[in-house]
Amino acid sequence: MAIAAWNNTADGEGEPSWASLAREFRASQMRFILHVPSWEAYKPLQVLQWDSIPYESKDLPVNKRGVYAFVLDIGVHSDSPLPPHACVLYVGETGDNGNATLASRLTNYRNKKAQRDRPQIWSMIAPWSSSLQFYYAAVRQSVSTKDCERTLLDALLPPVNINDFSAEVRMARQAAFS
Repeated sequence: MAIAAWNNTADGEGEPSWASLAREFRASQMRFILHVPSWEAYKPLQVLQWDSIPYESKDLPVNKRGVYAFVLDIGVHSDSPLPPHACVLYVGETGDNGNATLASRLTNYRNKKAQRDRPQIWSMIAPWSSSLQFYYAAVRQSVSTKDCERTLLDALLPPVNINDFSAEVRMARQAAFS
């Protein structure tokens, strides 16, 4: 009867019982770099006051320029029996080149049509929207939001971001994953 553990049927026909779970695991995997020296080297260009709202809520962040992060947070579900756990998936900025604000940026991310043109963003939002938190921090006019974003990217190394790292970190990531 041991064969039943490996197959859906006792006669050995069909797919292994774990195969669909393996497909789900494959679809859910991301490559994370957990590099403590990068976290320790982080020097913010200004002190950032972080706030957050659930991605799926109707709430909007402040109507200011700033930086933001999408965080997969299983602590969002207060009835979870698991310990708190969160992963920064993506970091961005808004406001250096135009009038976009944190509120308008989140509104754009919530637009399903806009997501289709950005496969990396879609691959983050589609499976995990109910557990995503949108963290945001306003940035003073005298500080570049692009520079704030780059320092955060180089420290956190989020898996969904592809560009906007410093040149050294971008090349190191490419070499590590090739």
